[in-house]
Amino acid sequence: MTMKLSFLRSKAVALTAALLLPLALTACGANQTVQRQQSVYGLSLSYAAAAQLAADYEKNPAADPAVVAKLKPAFQKAHDQIKPLDEAARKGDPLGEAAVEAAQDALDAARTLSN
Repeated sequence: MTMKLSFLRSKAVALTAALLLPLALTACGANQTVQRQQSVYGLSLSYAAAAQLAADYEKNPAADPAVVAKLKPAFQKAHDQIKPLDEAARKGDPLGEAAVEAAQDALDAARTLSN
């Protein structure tokens, strides 16, 4: 009887672990999704501010035409990478870490040109 009870306990522990593991993994995945959504939100705000500064620079009569020529495609590339991420984050769709990092890199490159 003791052996049967021990067997049942080990089965119960295994079943409990099997049922709880997906919940733990889902919670971990949900945290990563929220963190990426927050990153994209911050990225969108940073882009908006930097793009406004670049537009103001372009309007400046003393702006270097060579710099302006480089700014436009750099900010367009950042925009093209950030916009779909922003839309996905608003919908609650999953966001790939690589895509978020690529968008951040594009924005950093555009900001470097405007410094």
